[in-house]
Formats: sequence, structure tokens, C-alpha cells
Amino acid sequence: MVKFGIHLPQIGVDYRTVKDVALTCERVGFHTVWATDHLLPIEGSGQESYLECWTTLSALAEATSTVRIGTMVLCNLYRHPPILAKMAATLDVVSGGRLDFGLGAGWFKPEAEAFGVPFPKAPVRIEMLNEALEVLEKMWSEEKPVFNGKYYRINESSCNPKPLQKPHPPVWIGTQTGGKLMYKTVAKHADGWAVGAWYLPSVDEYKQMTDQVKLFCSEAGRDFERLEKGLGVVCVLAENKTILEEKTRRYRPSRSPLDEYGATKMQIYGTPEACVDILKTYAKAGVDHFMMVFPDGTDLKTIRLFGEQVIPFVK
Repeated sequence: MVKFGIHLPQIGVDYRTVKDVALTCERVGFHTVWATDHLLPIEGSGQESYLECWTTLSALAEATSTVRIGTMVLCNLYRHPPILAKMAATLDVVSGGRLDFGLGAGWFKPEAEAFGVPFPKAPVRIEMLNEALEVLEKMWSEEKPVFNGKYYRINESSCNPKPLQKPHPPVWIGTQTGGKLMYKTVAKHADGWAVGAWYLPSVDEYKQMTDQVKLFCSEAGRDFERLEKGLGVVCVLAENKTILEEKTRRYRPSRSPLDEYGATKMQIYGTPEACVDILKTYAKAGVDHFMMVFPDGTDLKTIRLFGEQVIPFVK
């Protein structure tokens, strides 16, 4: 079964708006709602308000009842892994076992510098991520976990209550265009692998990426077929061509801090029928969880349109 999630609006919105979006998603058939983990907006003015990921999801855990809540993805640099393990276990309990836990190495250097967070080079950040994932897995599954790594240490630390989901909440790792070190991390630790929404690969490119992850899964002794494959998709959706033309003009990609990271924001534009056709091609290529980004993501009409006229038709 193909699943659908949505990246919640967090920039320049109040919590009531976010809650309305999440509740609408729950009603119209979305499987997951996801919050990103940034301290500054990655687009527009750096002074725009930005709702913090973990706090927002904690509130949504109480407001919703069936939709799964996820982090896409937490920055490992921002929270000490043993403390993060406690936070995640608690949120899984509060939500009734609905947490999807996404974690990444971090990529947005200006944000880290603005908040005084050390930001080592990429290979070091990925080493830290791997150690953090080991700490988390031990904290969630062992009563007196011990770990002595290069970056993190725990000594019989307690993490009670344990997560409701066993052995722990699904662990998602996000990548953009990929790379050997991150693919190895996915193969070793992930239950789900998500290609970020800011670069939409062609179907052929996506197949090449999955081939690489499959190879590393084989080397790690893990079953690639059990890995949930997610794809972020920026989508401009309209009920007819006239409205689509107007939305296309309004939401064409603009320059942002993402540009210097090579993460070119590519969008799909279409009526529900056209979007179904495009998404089906990616589903046939192996995607089983689409994580949608709507530029007009606070418009509940767009969310209902997608839930009613797209989700049921992508098999």
C-alpha cells in the first residue's frame, strides 16, 4: 500500500493553523504528518517566525488521534542523544505509539552558527549521527545501556518509560542526492529512508539511488525490501487548468538559502489526474511513502482535494 504524508507549515503561521492542517490530513486519508527541525526559516526572511519541531509535535500528539506524527528530520547536533532518546520515548507514549522518528546529520551551517552550535565537517557529522543512532537504540531497548564512543557516552542510563512501539519507533534517515557515508548509515540503522523534498530526482535517478542503498543493505546483512522508501515531493495542485496557471505563476521556485547547497527545489504542477499519473510512476519505481509539500500548505481546500482525488488513486 502506498502511503501519503505531508510536511506541515511552520514558517509564519500560528499553532492553530498547523493543528487545523493536521486534523484535516487525518480526516482525508493522510497516513503521516511531518515537522521539519530548523531554528531559522530556510526560505524568506530569517526573522520570520518558525514553530519548533519537537514542541509542535508534542501538542499535535494530543490534538490528533490516528494520524502518525514524524520528524523529517531532527538535526543530531541540536539535542544530546541520550536526552533525545528520553524525549522520543515519552512522545511515543503520549501519542499512543504514533511516532515516526527521523534523524539526520545536519546540513544548514548558517543556522548552527547563528545559535552557537558547533558544526564540524560532513564526515564528522555523519560519524556523530551513527554513534547517536547506536545510543538511541540501546536506550530504547536495554534497561542499563552502556556505550563508550568517540563523541557520546552513557553509563547504565535509564530510559523509562520505554517507547510503546517495539523494539522502538520506526527510525527514518533523510538524504538529498545521497552519498556513500549516508547510504551506509541508512543501510545499517534505518527502518525508513526518505529522499528530501528539495530535490525531486527523475525516475531513473531515483532507481540509481535505490540500487546503491540496496547494495549497502546487502553488505550490512539487512533486507532492503523491509526498508520503507519515502520521497519528498513539492506539489502545486489545482482542480482545473485555469486555477493551475494562476498557482503556477504564484508558486514558481524562488532563490533561497537552499540554492548554495545544490538542493534545487523542483515542483510538480498539475490537476489531480496529472498528479496521480506522475506519482504512479514513482510508486512503480519503488516509492511507498510520499511526503508532500504544498506551497499553499495552509489552504485546507488543497489538502482536501489531494486527499479525495489523488490519494485513493495511487496504488
